[in-house]
Amino acid sequence: MKKTKDGVYLKEVEIKYKIRKLKTDKYVGKQVLNSRIIARLFADLQNEAKEKFITVNLDTKSKILCFEVVAIGTVDAVYFRPMEAFRTTMMVNAHGAIVVHNHPSGDPEPSPEDVSLTEKLERIANDMGLKFHDHIIIGVAKYFSFKDEGLM
Repeated sequence: MKKTKDGVYLKEVEIKYKIRKLKTDKYVGKQVLNSRIIARLFADLQNEAKEKFITVNLDTKSKILCFEVVAIGTVDAVYFRPMEAFRTTMMVNAHGAIVVHNHPSGDPEPSPEDVSLTEKLERIANDMGLKFHDHIIIGVAKYFSFKDEGLM
């Protein structure tokens, strides 16, 4: 809240979508049935010099509604409060989400911090009534899926 001589002002939240051109429309409007689809859609993350953490929001039929870059970190870490991962998930009234981030080293093998974060995100999503589908780590020409590896 901000008071000035001409009135009192309160911040209002407004969701605005920015469009991003995709290299292919192969997956647009289709169900996200496996980790390979997300890995292909976000394969460009393998070229990033810093870690990026992204939440992909899904509808009740597992179709992509939108995505948000939640945080951009350093060469070997990204910092954010775990609840921030689902900020837009709630705003757009999504049914569930997939999170994806990259490892600039090129090795998608999860760190102990990645494992711990995934466990926290599972608890938060469960408490919020959201379906947490997967956590995918993008490396160079390969990826790691917590769901595929039985860690979710």
